[in-house]
Amino acid sequence: MKRIYSQEEMERILKNNVEIPDPVEQKINDTYRNLGLTDENRSRRVHKRRKKAWVTIAAAAALIAGLGVTVYAAGQFFSAQLTQKDDKLTYALNIDPSEKEAHEIRVTPGYIPEGYVYQEEGRWYNEETEGAMSVIPYNASELYKMSQTQDNPLPVFNEDSLIESVDIQGMNVDIFSNDGDYIDSEETIQDIFVFNEEWGYAVHIWLNGPGLADDEAVRVAEGLDIEVLDTAVPYPTEEEIAAINEENQRIDAEIKKASSGITDDSIRGLNDVMKIDDTIYDQGIEYQAVDIQVTDTLPPDEFPKENFIRDTYSSLTEYVNEDGSLKPHERFTGADSRETESAEASFIIVTTKIRNTGDTAQDAYLSPFLRHLDENGDGTYTLSDPRDKSFPAQESWKRLTTDGFPFYQSAPNNGGTDELFTTIQPREEIECTSVYVADNDCLDSAYMQYFNIGVAAADTPELYVKVKE
Repeated sequence: MKRIYSQEEMERILKNNVEIPDPVEQKINDTYRNLGLTDENRSRRVHKRRKKAWVTIAAAAALIAGLGVTVYAAGQFFSAQLTQKDDKLTYALNIDPSEKEAHEIRVTPGYIPEGYVYQEEGRWYNEETEGAMSVIPYNASELYKMSQTQDNPLPVFNEDSLIESVDIQGMNVDIFSNDGDYIDSEETIQDIFVFNEEWGYAVHIWLNGPGLADDEAVRVAEGLDIEVLDTAVPYPTEEEIAAINEENQRIDAEIKKASSGITDDSIRGLNDVMKIDDTIYDQGIEYQAVDIQVTDTLPPDEFPKENFIRDTYSSLTEYVNEDGSLKPHERFTGADSRETESAEASFIIVTTKIRNTGDTAQDAYLSPFLRHLDENGDGTYTLSDPRDKSFPAQESWKRLTTDGFPFYQSAPNNGGTDELFTTIQPREEIECTSVYVADNDCLDSAYMQYFNIGVAAADTPELYVKVKE
């Protein structure tokens, strides 16, 4: 017999600034996800998030009462506590597997915001507003595994986004507020975290989009059905946890080695023919950067609108003066800072020849990636983090940086492409012109990266050409 929890305990009302723990494939996902306010005196200022008390404590209590929550005598085999370090808030998870077995849970939302269409399990998307919603359940086994193998198993919050924490009928309610990651964003982010200490499960509702009603996430919570199923889930053994931690350490070491182990052997010059020989990445493709220009203007008659990638043309028009030069833009002064400063940028125009020296057709990137390398002084280089060596404060400017992709790319002269790749026939040569933006004070560290395979590993074949010699 399964135990059914209908509309229960869904009253941790959050509206937060979330930093989701990074998955291994973040490098690829970030790239595709990101495709797509300056003062008159351009003085530095602090941008503070607007806080809206979109749900009050009284409203949270009323929600609980309305749902008819049953209060359980929790066995305390599971707890989730907010802890603070500097200006960050994180959840500390404690689970004792010897106290109770873990069970599968099933969560079914009864209310979906208007316009949000089901995509895959636990995910909805609003094509018109580009809003998204996720309903993410965690059973006790999953939470235990996360607590033993991740430094931050659940989202990290900025201290200034916390409105209040309360305890209602034995359940913690943490209320956060966040209006988006950029100063020009119209996005609203609403979160609800549910922790059931008796059965050791958690449910995270994450909802974002422009123009959301203040109680939209609450309505999602009100319609949730949570079922604790008969199916027991085994906890990971000590050996399994040790193996996961060992693999995590290996991956971290590989990423660190890849980002800091770049040597002079990986640096090429203008007009050098670049090819990867005698490795698994050798597909017969050659690249040759034949021209790199740093310029203040981008003549529209030379760079037609149809070659702009996705919606970047409209973003660029916001920052172009009548003479074609770029207006200043805003950036944050650091990764965790909300203080902004004005910055000026330039265009980087790169022309690349691509050849297929092999006997079969090959898919190849049309453009290199814009990366920033810091010299270590010993003949080695370190990849900058973030990759654009800047922290854009405006979402429209972030679309132009696109995590190193160009915002403009000339169409290949051999036919079709999916924007990023093209198929090159045996012995064929094509030419592509790509355009990027970079802050002027970051140009000295700018490089074009060729043979990017989308992952960080010590033996990957990336080669680099410096933008400014």
